[in-house]
Amino acid sequence: MCLVSVPGRKSRRSRLVPAPPRTPLRARGAPGTTADPITPGGERPFVRVASEDELRGDGDRVHVQLLDADGAPRHVSLINHEGEVFALDSLCYHAGGPLAAGDIEDVGGSPCLSCPWHLHKVTLGTGEKLYGSTKLDDDGVTLVPDGIKSAGARQRAHETELREDGWYVRLRLDGVLESDRFANKRVPGISGARVVRVDQPVIAA
Repeated sequence: MCLVSVPGRKSRRSRLVPAPPRTPLRARGAPGTTADPITPGGERPFVRVASEDELRGDGDRVHVQLLDADGAPRHVSLINHEGEVFALDSLCYHAGGPLAAGDIEDVGGSPCLSCPWHLHKVTLGTGEKLYGSTKLDDDGVTLVPDGIKSAGARQRAHETELREDGWYVRLRLDGVLESDRFANKRVPGISGARVVRVDQPVIAA
């Protein structure tokens, strides 16, 4: 996922997995459109989903439903945390809970969403599941803490980009992740989700 810094805010990224190179800020698409042209067989386009003001403050969130050409929605949430704007699937990989409405906690130095349903911890930057591991003590019987570890990516994280007319998202849909099971489910807790429809040859709001 690509992270974009908002001026005047301190940058913070997950310490577990290096973030991919940031996509340079640049103008794309024709004036008046809300997305880049769709290239058959190529990368998915960036789609405008929010104004800059909507995600200007620490803690600001925007929930959207991105509709593919067949009308199937994908719930995606953008979250400003300490000046970085992240985008993840809104519904939790574990049981489809409203992950994107959860509190943000520091877990082992990484900012994580805590799912309101079952308190699973998911990193904002990479969608990894973090957990407190244990190991057997020297006596071979007693379990003792063994630090914070990652179970790998479970939640799909997407790219974000800030342009002159607002915030854009590009879906990252490579492979299969557990959050895919709940991408289009109707779950209370993600309120005010706006719909962004996919229509050839561009995605229009």
